[in-house]
Amino acid sequence: MARNTFAFVGILAVLLMSLGMVSAGVVSIENIADNESNINHNDGSFQITFDLKNEGATGTLNWSNTVITSGDATITFSQNEITADTTDKITAIFNFDAYQSGKIAGLIDVIRSSTSTHINFTFSITINPTPKLTITPTDDILSKTKNGTIKVQNTGNVNLENIELKQTPADFTVQFNETDFNLNAGDSKLIEVSSTDAKDLDFRDDNSINIWATSGTLNSDPITLTINNLFYDGDNDGDLEVSIDKISVEEGFGDDEEYWYPFDEIELDIEVENNGDWDIEDIELRICLLDVERGSCILDEDDMDIEDNDFDLDTGDDKSITVTFDVDPNDLKEGNTNYILYVSAVGEIDDNKAGDDDGKETGHSTSEEIEIRTDEEFIIIDQIVLTDLSKFLNENEASCNSEVMITAKVWNIGDKDIDDDEIFVRIYNKALGINKVISFDRGIDSMDWELLETTITIPADAQEKTYSIQFTAYDDANFADKYIYENREDDRAEYGEFLKITDCKDLTLIPTITASLESAAEIGTELIVKATITNNGEDNDFIISASDFDAWATMVSIVPQTVSIAEGESAEIIITFNPTTTGSHSFKINTIVGGESYDQSVSVSIKEKPGIFAGLNNTTLYIIVGILAVLILIILTVIVKASRRKVKPEF
Repeated sequence: MARNTFAFVGILAVLLMSLGMVSAGVVSIENIADNESNINHNDGSFQITFDLKNEGATGTLNWSNTVITSGDATITFSQNEITADTTDKITAIFNFDAYQSGKIAGLIDVIRSSTSTHINFTFSITINPTPKLTITPTDDILSKTKNGTIKVQNTGNVNLENIELKQTPADFTVQFNETDFNLNAGDSKLIEVSSTDAKDLDFRDDNSINIWATSGTLNSDPITLTINNLFYDGDNDGDLEVSIDKISVEEGFGDDEEYWYPFDEIELDIEVENNGDWDIEDIELRICLLDVERGSCILDEDDMDIEDNDFDLDTGDDKSITVTFDVDPNDLKEGNTNYILYVSAVGEIDDNKAGDDDGKETGHSTSEEIEIRTDEEFIIIDQIVLTDLSKFLNENEASCNSEVMITAKVWNIGDKDIDDDEIFVRIYNKALGINKVISFDRGIDSMDWELLETTITIPADAQEKTYSIQFTAYDDANFADKYIYENREDDRAEYGEFLKITDCKDLTLIPTITASLESAAEIGTELIVKATITNNGEDNDFIISASDFDAWATMVSIVPQTVSIAEGESAEIIITFNPTTTGSHSFKINTIVGGESYDQSVSVSIKEKPGIFAGLNNTTLYIIVGILAVLILIILTVIVKASRRKVKPEF
């Protein structure tokens, strides 16, 4: 019995030793990172990582003895179990509230299950001191008639003292119900804002003011308080309501209510509603496009086309009105892009039920902020006019074989001057053979224009139709696409103007006129020219004349002066002149047929009439002179001999 007991005890001891060896193991912490770093008070969280090495069996991890000894934070760990014989990367995640200062410090402690061994390390994280002031508006908005409220908050982690509120100079001033106060980190205070002179603001005044908070050298970011500064500031007992339903850029480079460019054609759809209990009469629209920088209306209702600007509205009725106008660059200032479009509807209460309010003015206004772009390097070509100089037909209409005058205004709508080597305008139409380049010796100043003036020739064989003449502005004489002026929306400075070509003759029907010289061309001899007229059209009568010869000849005759020529047939005309001047000359053979006149130029070269020796060369002339000399000698010899003979006198 004793021996069996001893054996059992021995086996039990061995078993316990074996179990002890299985459950026992070493857990260690290595490679601790970020346990002594810096954070900002509003980061919200930070992490500490370390390696947990397990040299035993798989088991759970107990973190319950981890504590925060300084500051305030909550801690979570990336895992609560560890596998046998592994090394795991553990992340301790700390979450903390803002506005703390000093440090967040403590002890990270881990106990492996089934053991009582604590493995731990300390950490200490420094919170950076960050003073900061913030000022924000509330829903309680300052107006001309009531006070508003703002919120001042210490959003840093440093207590602040002697906090003051300041304002920029503006067209009105504000007062604060409290100033020079303290705020601990995270604390805030509501401040009442009032104004004694806001009620005097005109819609053209600057209706906004900047406010900020200070504490010593610390400044908050400013906020802007804007007072509702209406275009119409009277009573509205009739409960009129005006709204801008739609803004459209009908023509130009703008984008409806987003932005406009000079020369844009704008259309407004305005709705006026009578939401009151009384009828309203004689309602008018009042409109102002305000240049905010200059504080002046550059356009008003007198500059606009208003569909109906004197109407009545019964209670519950409404009316839509269309307004159109052009953005005139002459009214704009370079660099000014900030504009406000104001619209008001003002009428008179016309209702016996209104009592004392009957006959009282009532109105309402609205506004829309508008960007007008005058700060880009861009060219607009405007007022393009093409005029036929030969007949002065309607603008943009010309006839074949005519000179056409082109005029236009070339505008620099940007805020920088353009030099003469930075602006060229090319005029082009392939079908009409037009390819002309215009330069500007003085360049073009900002928000100014230079006159483009030139002429082009319409070909005689142009077809009768409407052509598009292209005008393109370049900043380089190379005329490649990359040199075309473009705005920030990639719109190109390319423009077109239509030219209608009329009154062109069918060249296949124009008579053919040829001429040949039938006599000598010399002074003292009649000059005879034979003209041959070929009729390329239908049977018709032709009237023949000559012109442009007065400077070198006189007319003798034209035979015949009228002639009937069948289709496809020809007739000969003899034209005779008396030349009066030598040299190269020309004249025109004129033909009138079917009410149309046709000319053909002819060139002639007139010489002096030859003398008695004309046509002899120098050798022949020398022989003749020698013969004459011999004859003269013979005659002289005979005369001498005769003079020596004695004569018997007669009586």
